[in-house]
Amino acid sequence: MDHPTQLRLANQLLDLIDRNGTSLAASCSVNPVSSYTCPEHLGREQARLFRSGPLMVGLSCELSGPGAYLTDDLSGVPIVIIRLPEGGLNAVINVCRHRGARLLEGNGTLARSMTCPYHGWRYDLHGRLKKLVPADGFQGLGCAERDLTRLAVFEQHGLIWVSPSPGRAMEPLALLGGLNQEIAAYRFETFVLYRRLQLHRSFNWKMVIETFLENWHFPFVHRRTVLPNFLPSVSLFEAFDRHGRLIMPRRSILQMRDQPIEQWSLLKHSLIMYWLFPNTLLLWQADHLETWQVYPSQERPDRCTAQVSLYTPHAATSVREREYWDKNLALLIETVDGEDFAISERIQPGLRSGAQECLTFGRHEPALQHFHRQIQLALEEAPVSVG
Repeated sequence: MDHPTQLRLANQLLDLIDRNGTSLAASCSVNPVSSYTCPEHLGREQARLFRSGPLMVGLSCELSGPGAYLTDDLSGVPIVIIRLPEGGLNAVINVCRHRGARLLEGNGTLARSMTCPYHGWRYDLHGRLKKLVPADGFQGLGCAERDLTRLAVFEQHGLIWVSPSPGRAMEPLALLGGLNQEIAAYRFETFVLYRRLQLHRSFNWKMVIETFLENWHFPFVHRRTVLPNFLPSVSLFEAFDRHGRLIMPRRSILQMRDQPIEQWSLLKHSLIMYWLFPNTLLLWQADHLETWQVYPSQERPDRCTAQVSLYTPHAATSVREREYWDKNLALLIETVDGEDFAISERIQPGLRSGAQECLTFGRHEPALQHFHRQIQLALEEAPVSVG
């Protein structure tokens, strides 16, 4: 985020604070309880949201050199993304074209090729089959007929996007829409992954997104952890097509009024959150980036996986730096998993109880309303056929 944008948004926040106000939606809205509990609804979400793509799967720093690769199975499609020698990215389904074995696990670096661990079929970094094993066992079959299945992949401002379904094109200019220049100013392509965790929890995936998109629960849920750092019940929301930006001011934002305006830093004095449709959150936390990527279970609407990653502006090279980032990560997990997710795991059984047919979102929760409205609009689009 560039400085003129920071100044504009900081002034809007300070005005809200002075008026004891917050961003407001035009009216209240409701969301059916069935969207959190119905297996058929989950199937529509899987098809429309998590198979038709595109999905943000990581940052450029995770593929820092030729042959570097990462695997990702969270969408239900086994994906491998590889940094090519010429600098670009290649994404393929992580399945050998012989007998369907997985080619790669986790992340790492390949020299020049990848070899199937089952029967030794060998592919180059572009996914082209180079060696049939045994060569005389496949008479009449050419290597080109069994190349790996390609997926659309794109890298933009340090973010990596992939479409999990073969044959689906990606529109790079539409990935971030109106957030394009704002995200570019962070220079996330220069950041470093410090640590990543996967949390498997017993509630619907949408609740993970919901817990971040309002701060009215802070005085009740986060009294011991982050409440002392934030001004609760005030936030600034703006929609950007299917995405959105929500800013929560830290108490220190009031100190800016004593500083020359050229020294004002919204990045330092607020939590800036970007929801990227459908399932990703980018959280700017004063001096580092935190990302959340949330996926539903393949079978159950009351199960999900939340993947959290902490990225730093440069690699930690000292004990002091590592202790600092470990402390940040510990607070993150204590707050979100220990407090927010604990509430969510108690909410899910209540949704199955028959107590109500819908959940209510107030005018003071515009980010939540936007989130659910965009999800519903996507589900109402033409059906997607997924194999």
